[in-house]
Amino acid sequence: LEMPEVTYPPGVTVHDLFSLMKDTFTSLWVVIVYLIGCLALAYHLLHGFQSAFRSIGVHNSRYLRLINGIGVAFSVIVPIAFAMMPISMYFGWV
Repeated sequence: LEMPEVTYPPGVTVHDLFSLMKDTFTSLWVVIVYLIGCLALAYHLLHGFQSAFRSIGVHNSRYLRLINGIGVAFSVIVPIAFAMMPISMYFGWV
């Protein structure tokens, strides 16, 4: 796989990762596999966020609802942000 390149005005040539991503995310199967990975990331973050606080000793019922709420929000927002890249490229929004 040859990496596309782009040259910027001062004469600096760099790899064109944007074009590579656009080419890669035109395949539906690649987008689906990436989204499955995002779902796995969501589950991993949900478990890890709450587990991290238990590991450091914060399992007080006073803070448990707050930690669970922040953990759920974090484990939903981060994978959605990652999933928007292949979705927006596949549908041509970018």
